[in-house]
Amino acid sequence: MKIAVYYDYFEGVLSPLWYVITFRKGELNWNRDTAYVPIETPFERQSAEDFISEKMGITVTLGDLTLNEEKIGKFGIQLAPLRKRAQENMKDYWDAEYLLLQVSDLEEVLQMKSFC
Repeated sequence: MKIAVYYDYFEGVLSPLWYVITFRKGELNWNRDTAYVPIETPFERQSAEDFISEKMGITVTLGDLTLNEEKIGKFGIQLAPLRKRAQENMKDYWDAEYLLLQVSDLEEVLQMKSFC
């Protein structure tokens, strides 16, 4: 699994936009309820212009993200909604090779932890 964060200029300031988790087909265990990803992971810094993918990916929304107090240093991605979206779009989720999150959604979930 590899993580890249894509940056672009927003109101004249270079800002992180997308958090992209890439993996090989079948590497993500889609049979689980939740996939946990380390928060403190080294990541590649990329330009938004460099995000050109001919591979299949699935967008992760704020509602798909979760935290588990037993999984310190990780955030969770609920896989059932992703499987459903892929099927609704006539795609086989086992063919996915990346998950795309908005950095702002991830930041919002991580900030929720401090209020719990």
